[in-house]
Amino acid sequence: MRRRLMVLSLTAAVGLTVFAAGPAAAASTPTPSAKACSALDNGDDYACMKVKDRTVPSGSTVTFTGTIGPVAKKELKKWTKGDNIVCLDRFKTTPEADGSWPWQTMEGVCATVRKDGSFTLKAEFGRKGTYFYGLEMGPCRANADLCGNADPILLGVGARGDKVVSVKTT
Repeated sequence: MRRRLMVLSLTAAVGLTVFAAGPAAAASTPTPSAKACSALDNGDDYACMKVKDRTVPSGSTVTFTGTIGPVAKKELKKWTKGDNIVCLDRFKTTPEADGSWPWQTMEGVCATVRKDGSFTLKAEFGRKGTYFYGLEMGPCRANADLCGNADPILLGVGARGDKVVSVKTT
């Protein structure tokens, strides 16, 4: 399992200040939505993701689509050494007692980002319940400093507008 500490390297600090999944981002519970985006300080989209069906029967395929912006594409290329892979993350719908939002990387639900920055992730959920979903960079193949000191999340519970992608499996 990957390290889940929010120890930031200088490379990742710019993008992560907007959508960190730590105590500062946990001041309020995000609004469940079919679409969520994270943004850079200048307001440009860093990453966006949406889901068509927010309620699905267990065992059904859920399709997430989205895009990552130019800055995120640059970071992703460095992080994955050009593989440009993104993976789905799952969050509980409430923070931990300390205010943090730990996540589970769904390593079997990954895809390569296309040249235009778009991606499609397909997942089959067997676990019933409502969960929030985010996006993280694929397996780190960069140098030890970047992989050991950065956090790979592109979109999490602290998205722009306090929205988060939510799916209920029945």
